[in-house]
Amino acid sequence: MTPAVLSDPDASPVELGMKFQATVAGSVSGIKFYKGTGDTGTHQGHLWTATGTLLGTVTFTGETVSGWQSATFTNGPISLTPNTTYVVSYHSNGHFAATSNYFGGAISNGPLTAPSSSSSGGNGVYEYGGSGLFPKNSYQAANYFVDVLFNPLSA
Repeated sequence: MTPAVLSDPDASPVELGMKFQATVAGSVSGIKFYKGTGDTGTHQGHLWTATGTLLGTVTFTGETVSGWQSATFTNGPISLTPNTTYVVSYHSNGHFAATSNYFGGAISNGPLTAPSSSSSGGNGVYEYGGSGLFPKNSYQAANYFVDVLFNPLSA
């Protein structure tokens, strides 16, 4: 999927993310995000609890000019509890990719679900400032194209 806006005119540093849940036990081995064409510099990704406790950080290296970027946690995968809300985010240096009104309804992909913005107190979350700020604000149910590398546990 390609974002509707490939390079937002907003040039401010901002932490961008989404809320999600897994329906099965598993772990997150890393984070990926869609890099906007004007979003230069070093990027970090973060995995949080729903209340803002930081569970892990990745630094993206070897990035391409734009498109999907991936990085794995250096200390190994992070276990998730089924049906528990988490937040995945990355720090943008501005000119990020986005699609407005994406989280008007819940979005599911296999065992992962991003709840609707209205049912989750806002999805498509952000926080302006430096890297590692917990993103808790929401605007127009926007998708900022950040996701987890999820590994379900085998039965």
